[in-house]
Amino acid sequence: MHNLRIGHTSFKRASRLEKKLGIRRLHLKLESENSSGTHKDRAALLYALDARKKGKNTLAAVTCGNYGAALAYVCSKLDMHCRVYVPSEFAATRNKDIEAFGGNIVITQGDYEAALNACVKDTLANGWYNANPGGPDKELAIYSYSFIAREIAQELGRQPDWISVPFGNGTILAGIWQGFRAMSMKPRIVGYSNNNSAIHGLVNKSRVPIPVEGLTITEVNEPLSGNFLLDDKEGMSAILESNGTAFEISDEELLKASKLIMDQEGLDILPASAGAITAITRLESRNHTFAAVITGRGHHS
Repeated sequence: MHNLRIGHTSFKRASRLEKKLGIRRLHLKLESENSSGTHKDRAALLYALDARKKGKNTLAAVTCGNYGAALAYVCSKLDMHCRVYVPSEFAATRNKDIEAFGGNIVITQGDYEAALNACVKDTLANGWYNANPGGPDKELAIYSYSFIAREIAQELGRQPDWISVPFGNGTILAGIWQGFRAMSMKPRIVGYSNNNSAIHGLVNKSRVPIPVEGLTITEVNEPLSGNFLLDDKEGMSAILESNGTAFEISDEELLKASKLIMDQEGLDILPASAGAITAITRLESRNHTFAAVITGRGHHS
């Protein structure tokens, strides 16, 4: 699988950001180094291999962008087919990439949940593989992200005190926690989001999601937003079990963080992902070893 170039992404000490923000030790896990540009390549690969094992050659899933690009990339490398369902309500900034990798896009009317229902219906009717996180093989996606924790522990030679991770569907956060627990490590997790029912719940001291009233999805917060999330319980449990915390971060703050990382470290980071740094600055103490999982945006030019 080496030619797929998935996993073993760089773990970079961000010394300029440390000085600027008064953080004792900060490392960035650069998931944009995966071939389609995000951590989602990891889940796409395990789903594709599972589909092949089950004798299925077409994978189907819903996306607002990055996961669809990851799935299309992996399928193109493994000579498999994929159908990517894109909700009409989303900005869908990666449709060109999905098509360039050979994926078939199906635009569905309505929101994410409506697109998921259409995808599942077609998948059952055609005997395709359901590659949706939160679907029948959801544990594969969670497991795929456990490797991020292993790579971080290997590079550091220990666990970080805190790890800052975006909360979209909750899948990556749950997987990273699973990975650390498998090594008997227990870093604290800071999860963050914007217009997201799981983080909204945690911020309001609830152990279950609280839907965001007047949910506003923008091009900036799209990867983080939603009242219908696929692995919300798993993600929330990871934060709670780690004795971690959660923050809601606005579009303005996400854009500001992205600019700061570019100015200090020369990295072009997706604003939704740059919030991992903002979340760290909101903690009571910065006198720890921190890891932040981030994704670039210069990857699909």
